[in-house]
Amino acid sequence: MADTYRSLLGVKEISALEAFDEGATGYFGRMVDYLEHFIETGVKQGRFTQEQAREDLEIALWYAYACNNVDDYEHYYMAAQWMPASEKYASGCGPWYYRYSCALMYCGRLKEAWDYAEKGVKEDPDYPWGWLQVGKLRSHFGDKEGALEAVRRGLLLEPEDFEFLTLHQEILEGRNLEQMEYHYIDPDSDRKLQEGMLEDSLEKQETIAGILCDQEQLEKIQELFQIKDWEADCPYCRFHFTVGDQEVEGLFRMNEAAVSKLDLSWLQRQREIYTGTEYITRKSREGKLYTLTALVIERDLSVGLVYQEQETGEMVSVCMQATGEIYSPMPEALLVSLGLMQPSRGAIPIQYHERAIFQTWMP
Repeated sequence: MADTYRSLLGVKEISALEAFDEGATGYFGRMVDYLEHFIETGVKQGRFTQEQAREDLEIALWYAYACNNVDDYEHYYMAAQWMPASEKYASGCGPWYYRYSCALMYCGRLKEAWDYAEKGVKEDPDYPWGWLQVGKLRSHFGDKEGALEAVRRGLLLEPEDFEFLTLHQEILEGRNLEQMEYHYIDPDSDRKLQEGMLEDSLEKQETIAGILCDQEQLEKIQELFQIKDWEADCPYCRFHFTVGDQEVEGLFRMNEAAVSKLDLSWLQRQREIYTGTEYITRKSREGKLYTLTALVIERDLSVGLVYQEQETGEMVSVCMQATGEIYSPMPEALLVSLGLMQPSRGAIPIQYHERAIFQTWMP
C-alpha cells in the first residue's frame, strides 16, 4: 500500500460499518446505503470529490464486502464497477483482489476474475481466502493439480476449514464452478441449503446462474427472437426484435450467463403469447389505443410489457406474474384496463406497478 494513502473513512465511520456486520450474518444492504450516503454527503459538503471517494481503498474494501454479501447480481455488478479506481492503492492487499475477483466471477467475467485472483495470492500469499478463490478458478480453467495446490496452501493457513475441505472434495469430483458456489460459509447453514431447507435457496440459484454462460443455448435464444442490436451485461441484456412491421425493444433483466439458463420452449411460448394479436395492441376503457413497445423478462420469470399510447406517447407498464410453468394452452385474450394505472414514463421502467391489471389464469 502506498505510503501517501489515507482513507476518507475515520474511526467513527469504521465503527458504524462494523456494527452492521454480525459475523455469519449482517445488515449488508444498510452497509451499502451508509457508504453511499457518506460519499454523497461528503461530496455535497466539498470535503472530497466523487473521484477521491472511488479511489479510496478502505471505502472500496467495505463497499465490495457489503455488495458481495448482499449476494445478488446487481450488487456484484456494483462492486465490479466500483473497484478499479482504487487498484493503484491495492498492492499487498489480499482482500481487495479477492473481493474484486468474486464480483467479476458473479458477473460472468471469469478470465478477469482468475487473473485478479492469481494476482491476489502473489501480492498477499498469507490471505487464505485468496487461495480459495484461486482454487475454484484454476479448477474451472482445467488446472486440477493447481487447484488442489491452492487448497493445500489455504489449509496451511486455515487448518480443517470447512470451505477448503468442501472445495477439495468437489475438485476431485469434477464439480463445475456454479456447483462450487452453491454453498454457505457456515456449515449448518450450508447443510440446510444442500437439503433444500432454506427459503432463500431460489435466490441463491438465481445469483449463481450469472456465472457460467452456455454459449450454444444463448445463440439459440438470440435466434428465437431474431435479435438485433444485442447489448450484453450493461448490466442487463438489451436488444430489438421485430413483430410484423413493428420493432419492439427487449430486455432480459440479467446477464448473458443467466439468459443462457432460460428454458427455450418457455421463452418461445412467451414470445408467441405476448407478441400475438391479443397483446400487441390494447385499448383502455377510455378507448385509447396502446401499442407494445418493449418486453422485459425478469429472473423470476415474470414478464413486463411496456405500452405506448399512439397519439400522446404516454407510456404504461404492466407486469405479468409468472406461474413457473410453460403457458399451455395459449390463454384467451384477457381484458385490460390500462385506465386503472398511473402512467409510467420511460422506455423500460425499473419498477412495475403493483396493481395487477391483467386477470390471472392457470395454464
